[in-house]
Amino acid sequence: MTSAAAKQESALWDGLVARVLGPVVTPADRERRRTDALALSAAALRAAGVDDLAAEAQQRSTV
Repeated sequence: MTSAAAKQESALWDGLVARVLGPVVTPADRERRRTDALALSAAALRAAGVDDLAAEAQQRSTV
């Protein structure tokens, strides 16, 4: 993947996360967003068949 393509893909993911998880307005929002982001990443990893990484992401969201 070229650098330009990687940047474009990163921007797409950043936009998706902003829409799905919402803005950070307060410190509590930041923690909620972090927990939700880890849960979302674990679900995506499970869907991709990468269960060991999904378990690690899920464990981090509960710590």
